[in-house]
Amino acid sequence: MVIINPSFATQPAAVNRPAGPAPVLAIDRVLTAVVIGQRAEHLYELASGNLKMMAESQTALRHGEKLLLQVTGKDQQQRPQLQILKPDTGLINEQLRSSLPQQQSVNQLIANLGKLINMPQQQQLAALGKEFIEAIASKPQASDPAGLRQAILQSGLFMESQLAKGDAPTRDLKRALLRLNQRLNQQLHNIEQAPKSDNSSKNASLAREYAPQTRIAPLLSEYSAAPSAENYPKNRDHSTNRTELPGQLSPQHRQTPTLSDADSNLEILRQLLRDVRGTLTRQESHQLLHLQQSDKTQYMIELPVRSNDGIDVWQLHFHKFDKTDSEQANPQQQSTKEEPQHNWTISLSFDLPELGPIRARITQNPELKILFNAGNSATTALITSKRHELEQTLAAQGVSTQSIECNNSPITIASSELLSQSLVETQA
Repeated sequence: MVIINPSFATQPAAVNRPAGPAPVLAIDRVLTAVVIGQRAEHLYELASGNLKMMAESQTALRHGEKLLLQVTGKDQQQRPQLQILKPDTGLINEQLRSSLPQQQSVNQLIANLGKLINMPQQQQLAALGKEFIEAIASKPQASDPAGLRQAILQSGLFMESQLAKGDAPTRDLKRALLRLNQRLNQQLHNIEQAPKSDNSSKNASLAREYAPQTRIAPLLSEYSAAPSAENYPKNRDHSTNRTELPGQLSPQHRQTPTLSDADSNLEILRQLLRDVRGTLTRQESHQLLHLQQSDKTQYMIELPVRSNDGIDVWQLHFHKFDKTDSEQANPQQQSTKEEPQHNWTISLSFDLPELGPIRARITQNPELKILFNAGNSATTALITSKRHELEQTLAAQGVSTQSIECNNSPITIASSELLSQSLVETQA
């Protein structure tokens, strides 16, 4: 028996009630729990991982409600006392909203790095681009279960948590982005600090004046002064692309590079820095969405995958939910000890040049169901023809499924509920 949100008021519900064994919980420990039943007024049954316990709470609780609890002490009967914590997500939401104008998909950076590598006059910068591309997971690695798991752990979402544990992720994607950002910054600093002749300054002024109107405005850095208003293209659109919002599943196709052979070193550096910082901001947006959850049940990951003919971005959304969520909708189903403690929904979204946009949704609740949605009718026919092979491959891994479907329809944007909770202000 544990006590939730204890008060000094009289608690009639506790009179003549068997206390039961009290779990051993360390003071200040924080744990997540789910309400799986109510035995009597103010008396609830909770589950925290493999631990099940009875809880007396003067605060009304709902079946299936997820709680973030902290152990604050013990009462006179040595029963643990727990306080319900309400995570403050205001700061996280504010950071998410402020980062939206700066964030962008990694696709644009990849396109420009691919262009840079093939520019013979930019060998020094090309070496930096190659180093970053080598940190991207290869298609054979992402096609192997162990390799895909490693690529997800090195996607950048977990870099800080790994550092906190004392692990230094050598091939982490966010670490590679930070290293690339640092080196590009140093290159930009060296160019801007170099002495300039009068002719070079005139040429730079002419280049800005007659630059194509589709060029992006110069990037502000800690080494550069703020540009004047006339340096910005008049038709520059600062609005965020709706399909590039963090927390949204939308197949991302390969981008066209914005670099050109006529660009100067300064223009190339500024464009690359803009892409790197936009990619970093997007990664941090996904990290903020993850931190917003007290129970860490959802993960949104964008994973670039390198193949022989280019690099594509795989979007993965993992949603882990307790069995009590499904049992609430199907109370007649009784769980057994052999069944897993959690159910999963995994969504995969990508856009390949040969196949077009595809989204796959895998649900285990508790049976395994797979739903493919392809925007190309030829791709739909191809997946349907390979369905039997997929069933055999899953069976070889000990996984059986009776439901594999494939639909041909336009793929709409699937937004995570975390995104709407973060960006919509519910109070005036």
